[in-house]
Amino acid sequence: MRASRTVGIAILAILVSVALFQGQARALEPPPELSSIAYAVYDGEYGYLALEKNAYQRRSIASITKVMTLLVAVELVEEGKLALDALVTASAKAQSREGTQINLKAGDQLTVEELLYAAALVSANDAAVALAEYVAGSEEDFTRLMNAKAEELGLEDTNYVDCTGLLSIFSNNYSTAFDQVRLLQVALDHELFRTILATPDYYIESRDRKIKNSHPLLDRGGVEGGKTGATTPAGHTLITACTRQEKRLIIVVLGARSREVRNRENEALVEWAFGNLRTVISSEEVITPVLIPDGVDHQVNAVLAREFQVVALEEANLEYETEPVILPDLRAPIDRGDKVGELVVSQGGEEFVRLDLVAAQSTGLATWLRRLFNGVNRVFRGGGG
Repeated sequence: MRASRTVGIAILAILVSVALFQGQARALEPPPELSSIAYAVYDGEYGYLALEKNAYQRRSIASITKVMTLLVAVELVEEGKLALDALVTASAKAQSREGTQINLKAGDQLTVEELLYAAALVSANDAAVALAEYVAGSEEDFTRLMNAKAEELGLEDTNYVDCTGLLSIFSNNYSTAFDQVRLLQVALDHELFRTILATPDYYIESRDRKIKNSHPLLDRGGVEGGKTGATTPAGHTLITACTRQEKRLIIVVLGARSREVRNRENEALVEWAFGNLRTVISSEEVITPVLIPDGVDHQVNAVLAREFQVVALEEANLEYETEPVILPDLRAPIDRGDKVGELVVSQGGEEFVRLDLVAAQSTGLATWLRRLFNGVNRVFRGGGG
């Protein structure tokens, strides 16, 4: 059955008032003034940009490229096609790759796991090339896997020609801030990927060496990790995932003029975004009653499975239209937390997101006599729940 729009609008009026009151109690902060050429603040839960500058501009991204390198390899591990303990022999090409290295020599042997951590934590280009060659036979063939994944994910402004990010847009190696925040959100769905990025340090047994995670914000509250990068064409780049209050935001800075500026501006965006995080609809707010004809209680209250929070630029960003859509033919028993429908949230006449509605309480299956009583009761109440 479908709940009426009248109910949805009535609830909206209350919720918007609450949201505006919260905004008045704790004023929204204006966005920070930044010098980086491009940046983006992305809500990983609802898939929207809360703030951006040149986020759709194709640019060199330096070693943020390795997010895709790692994702391709991690997925193969999860599929059982690549073993973490498999030994990889470094090639002369891997040895010769310039930039950040762990100083591999041709003939050195490391495990797949060691190469993954080296590429992620210290951005080792030689480790990334050795991994790519082992997986696909050559770096060129590995980049085909990277581009196939980018196409699968709908990253329309991304193209890879190497697995390290040393090559630039002038070699047709490019992406955008928007594509990269979306990519990192997908990559974070993989447990192994999350584990690698969040690891503060790692011991490479084959080289008797401990490496330290180079992400500058890893010790900040809620930071899950990310990836650094720097080349002359790209400038300094940094992407960061951070989860606070059960909300994951992904922030990327591209084209900063120095490492210090990159780190400072990335952190400023993290703090601004969470400072402007507002709850629009609480998970305790009753959205609509839901009829359960054969339940001991013939109706339950529908609430959000999780509170609806957004990063707001201004108070107007907190105004949404809502319409509950209830699953058809719901039958007892219904347990607390069971999905009973969705709340369609729109802004400016366009659908923004659909949120799960769940039962706020349980109701077991009623006896036939109780079901008869419930039915008669509904008739006398005009068919209402």
